[in-house]
Amino acid sequence: MTKTNLIIQKIINLFNVKDFEKVIENAQIFLKKNPENDFVLNLLGLTFQQIKKFDNAEIVLMRAFQINSDNVSVLNNLGNNFKYKFEFEKSKEFYINALKKNPDHTQVLLNYGNLQFILNKNLEALELFEKALLTNDKIIPIHLNLAITHQSLGNFKKAKEHLYKINEIDPKFTRADKMISLLEDYNKDDTHLKLMIKKLEKNNLDDNQKIYLYFGIGKAFEDKKNYEKAFDYIKIGNKLKRSTSNYSIKKDKELVNKIKDQFNDLNFDTNKKEKNFPSPIFILGMPRSGTSLIEQIISSHENVEGLGELNLFNKIAENEFIKGDKYDLEHIINNYYKLLGSFNLKKDNFTDKTLLNFFWIGFIKICFPSAKIINCTRNAKDNCISIYKNLFDHEGAWCYDETELTEYYKLYQSLIIYWKKKIPNFIYDIKYENIINNSENEIKNLIKFCDLKWDKKCLSFNENKTAIKTLSVNQVRKKIYSSSVNSFDNYKKFSSNLFRDL
Repeated sequence: MTKTNLIIQKIINLFNVKDFEKVIENAQIFLKKNPENDFVLNLLGLTFQQIKKFDNAEIVLMRAFQINSDNVSVLNNLGNNFKYKFEFEKSKEFYINALKKNPDHTQVLLNYGNLQFILNKNLEALELFEKALLTNDKIIPIHLNLAITHQSLGNFKKAKEHLYKINEIDPKFTRADKMISLLEDYNKDDTHLKLMIKKLEKNNLDDNQKIYLYFGIGKAFEDKKNYEKAFDYIKIGNKLKRSTSNYSIKKDKELVNKIKDQFNDLNFDTNKKEKNFPSPIFILGMPRSGTSLIEQIISSHENVEGLGELNLFNKIAENEFIKGDKYDLEHIINNYYKLLGSFNLKKDNFTDKTLLNFFWIGFIKICFPSAKIINCTRNAKDNCISIYKNLFDHEGAWCYDETELTEYYKLYQSLIIYWKKKIPNFIYDIKYENIINNSENEIKNLIKFCDLKWDKKCLSFNENKTAIKTLSVNQVRKKIYSSSVNSFDNYKKFSSNLFRDL
C-alpha cells in the first residue's frame, strides 16, 4: 500500500470511530498536498455534516464536485447537505443528477425519497423507496421509510408488513417494535407483546434498543388496561431515555427570557412586511395537545393545504435569533417564502403545525401580520401524561423527566400569556375537551376564525387523506372519541407526586 493510501485509510478509520476533530485535522493536512483528491474532500464534507457544520460541508463538497462532477457519492452528499439546510430545490437537483449517473443507486434513491416525503410528495416517495427495495430487500432503512410513508398515508397493514420484515432482518432493531406497538391493538392479539418481553428478558440489547421496547410494552399494557404495569415500563423507559442526553432546562428558560427582553419594546402594529403569498395558519402548542386533530380538521377544507410540521420557521428563527443578539427580519421573511416555494402550493391557505412555533409568535406576527395562530390546549395533567408515555423522534429531553416536563409546560404557558398581552386578539385558543364534547360548534367557530367559508368536509375530517407524520397518525383517522379525556386518572395512583404542580 502506498503512503498516500495509508494516509487515506487512516482518515477513513478516524471517521469510522467518529473522531471527527482528527478527521478534519488529517484531511486538511492531506489536502494541502493533494488538493484534487475528491475522495478525501467528500469524506471531509461528510465529517462537517456529522458535526452539523453544513456551510463548511457545502464548500468542501462543491470543491469535490468541481473536480469530479461524475462522483455519485459527492452528488448524493450535496443533495443531503442542501436538504439539511432546507434548500430543497438545490437538493433535488443534485439527487436527480446523481440518478442520471446511476439510476439504481440505493442510497440516492433512499435520500431522494426522503426529500419527497418531506415535501409531502408521498406517492413519489413510495415509488423511489420501492425502486430502492428492488436493489436490495435486506436494507432496514428502506423498509423503515416505506413503513413510515405507508403509516402516514393510513396504509397501516402495509406499514406493519415492512416493520415485521425489519424484525426478521434484525430482531435487535427495536425501533420497529415501538412503531408496531402504535399500530397493534393488544386487546385482540398480544403475540407481539410477548415477543417484546422475550427480547427484553434476553438482556442482549444496549440501552437505546431497550428504550424502544419499554415504551412499546408500556403501550401494549395500556391497551390491556393494566395501567400499573404500563406505568412501570414507561417509567423505566423515560429514565433510560433521559440518561442519554445532557439537556439542561436552564437553556430553555434563558431563551424565554431573551425572547421577552427582545420583544418588550416592539410595536407590532408598525410592522407590515407581508408579501403576496398563500395565507398561513399556524397550529401550535405542546405535543399531544390535539394539534394533529386540529390540522386534520382545517386541512379537510377545500381551500387549505395541510403541510404538517414544517420546522421551517423554527430553523430560521434559531439561526437568526438564538445564535446572536441581532436578527434580520427581511432575511427571515425571504427565507421562509423561499422554503415554502419548494412545496408548490396550489391553494390559498396552508397549515404549519410546528409545535415549538409558540417560541416564535412575535416573529410570525412581524412576518405574517394577517396569519392565523391557533393554540391547542388540553387538561394539563392529561397532556403531560400523554407526553410522558410516548417516545418522540424530535422533541427535547425535557419530555422524559417528570419535573422537567412540568417546568417546560410552565414555560410554554408563560410564553402564551406573554404573547397574548403583547399581541391581543392574535392567538385563538382551542381546547381539546371542547372539541370532544361539542365538536360541530367548535369546528365551525374554528373555521370562522380562519376566515374560511364553511366546508362540511371539516366535520368528516377522519376521511381526510392528507399524510400525517406524528404519533397521532392512527388516532386522528378515527371519528371523535372521548377515551383520552381524563386519561391521567389511569396513572395518578401509581405516583402521588406525578405533575403535582400543574
